[in-house]
Amino acid sequence: MHDPRTAAPQRRNGIVVLGAGLAGPVAAIYLARRFGRVTVLERHADTRHTPAGQGRSLMVILSHRGWRVLRELGLEEAVRRICVPLTARCGHLPDGSTVVTPYSRDGAPIWAVERNRLHRLLLDAAEAEPGVDLHFERPVLAVDLDTPALLVRAGTAERWIPCGHVIGCDGVHSVVRAALVEQGAHEQVSTLELAYQEIVLDLPSCDRGLMHYWPAGDALFGAFPLVSSPLFAGSVFFRKDGPWPSYAAVTGARALARQFTDVFPALAAGIPDLEQQLATKPVSTVRLTRCDTWTSGGRAVLVGDSCHAMAPFMGQGMNCAFEDVRTLVRCLDREGDWQRALTAYERSRKNDGDAIADISYQHYRTMSRLPDPRQEAEEAVARRLVALMPDRFVPLYERCAFSEESYSSALAEEQQLRSLARRIISQYGSTAVDLPDPMLRASVAAH
Repeated sequence: MHDPRTAAPQRRNGIVVLGAGLAGPVAAIYLARRFGRVTVLERHADTRHTPAGQGRSLMVILSHRGWRVLRELGLEEAVRRICVPLTARCGHLPDGSTVVTPYSRDGAPIWAVERNRLHRLLLDAAEAEPGVDLHFERPVLAVDLDTPALLVRAGTAERWIPCGHVIGCDGVHSVVRAALVEQGAHEQVSTLELAYQEIVLDLPSCDRGLMHYWPAGDALFGAFPLVSSPLFAGSVFFRKDGPWPSYAAVTGARALARQFTDVFPALAAGIPDLEQQLATKPVSTVRLTRCDTWTSGGRAVLVGDSCHAMAPFMGQGMNCAFEDVRTLVRCLDREGDWQRALTAYERSRKNDGDAIADISYQHYRTMSRLPDPRQEAEEAVARRLVALMPDRFVPLYERCAFSEESYSSALAEEQQLRSLARRIISQYGSTAVDLPDPMLRASVAAH
């Protein structure tokens, strides 16, 4: 096999982006506008030529951080046309009641978009960008960070390709991260205790301006309105293992449908092809990743899921990845040197990537749990504080979805709010929720 690492010097490929998912095309466009030629290598086939994506979630969420990036790339207007705005989430509780939680205090929406339609649009934009070269079915088998060079397979042939800089947008199974680990980086790779299946269903009585979810303790069903049809795209989450209800507790589509019906009876009654959908839709898992090192000199860098794949329940995975790219480019613009820029990027984003991963997992707990008097008291006091002192206390979701505030700062502020609510409850007991405003203000000042 020809190995350019030991051969005479030859023309390098400049910047290579690994992965043409959602973040890869965004990175390629940003970088091509600054540095010229950018090569994108994707291990899978071009999803624009297949009827569906790569088995990924049907829907993704766009909020402020993502829109900032799309606006800078000139794609905002085109993407808006394939999105639906959502102003709140509506929880459908087992007793038949509902609870609506606005995403922001001023009614601002987040935006739901079908992943496959957004992916196609981003690929088209990258392909149309001067300097961007897209290559599909080109798996990268290994990365030599010292040269740097990539071992690429094309058909049955494998060859090393030298390059200048490697951008790892290659997700949870990142070969760029694997190369960093070989050099001594430490990674944490795990799988969420939940697995899920996608279910398309009709919810005629549900407001299409809301995200809807049905909590069941150890299970959760969430649904978003589709833009391309009057139906909803739903996801049912069961534990992978353990006692009923779980995927391990049942065998076959019929038993799985009975389990679904037992846990979500109101939903099951309106899905006539439930068993067929459960029989044909894959059971998908949610991979979680962290890595303590995101860069190698000025040669390689991780972006998005390759360094911080997270649970999907905050809708920030894609937005965070887009913001990663924007931060990386901003560092390159400011520093004018790849090594200094990559160091600045890692310093800026590492804590935020860890923080939003923690926030996303906690949000699953918030959405899936059934009402608990102990938690309800803390929630009620926290809501009172936010309403009473809106300039001091901002809801966590609002900080994440409607600002560019550091995720780590948002998490720290939320932890302080929750700690304060618990101290007030400890002081006043069950009457804390109904304290007069002056007493609540005084309690905040005292703590």
